[in-house]
Amino acid sequence: MGHERIGVLPRTTRWRKIVAELAKLPSAEANVSELASGTLECVRSRFRELHKDTGVQAAFEFLVGLAVTGGIGELPSEWSDLPVNFTNNPSPLRIAQALRTWVNGREDSLEYSSIAERAATDAITNWHSRQSEQGYLFGSSDESDEAVNVWKKASNGAGFCELSRLFFAKFTERYLNYFLEREASAALPTIEDRERFREQLHQHVDRISQHAFETAKITQSFAAGWYNRHARRGRPSQREVERFLSIAFGKIREELLREGSRP
Repeated sequence: MGHERIGVLPRTTRWRKIVAELAKLPSAEANVSELASGTLECVRSRFRELHKDTGVQAAFEFLVGLAVTGGIGELPSEWSDLPVNFTNNPSPLRIAQALRTWVNGREDSLEYSSIAERAATDAITNWHSRQSEQGYLFGSSDESDEAVNVWKKASNGAGFCELSRLFFAKFTERYLNYFLEREASAALPTIEDRERFREQLHQHVDRISQHAFETAKITQSFAAGWYNRHARRGRPSQREVERFLSIAFGKIREELLREGSRP
């Protein structure tokens, strides 16, 4: 299913440098390595079992369904339970609400499913924004078919691998932010330092976002092939979705291991 390596991923900024920039506090200088390594270890630990969670599976499956049904503008029989009707030109907000309905009741872990749902919502919003802007740039202005035009672009392998990368990037970003703040709370000695670190974190969240997006590129090496093989001509089984997620999160975990080993 595409297990090729693509070499060491290019980085705008390495993880330790990002943490060092965030931890510009006199009492935090000695804890930069601890903060960086501790955060990556927590995220890597979580990524071992994520693929087994049915809430995570449901959020990703919803994105697959959007790509497939958006490409044809209607619900084929195998996706009849997907709560999105493209004939009504749904907005990103309505699609996000449908996602919440889809994931609700399918989760094993509230933590995992919540992060997966939010990451999928971020992916939906970002994808819609990017594709809408491109449509306007090239003169597509029929707003009555906007949703179909937007999601049709995700219906082939090339489009889907970009959509899935957004999902995995936002998933990784949320965990990096969560555990970095948690590790800082444990490592920094005073309340004032912890509050200043949180302020720095919020001001520089775009750098962590970029790092996560670069990390998630590792998933693109096989997402297109998997989509073309398992989704375009039918609905992937839960086992196929779980296997894809296992490989995707495994690749991200391997990349974070490499990141953690770099000085």
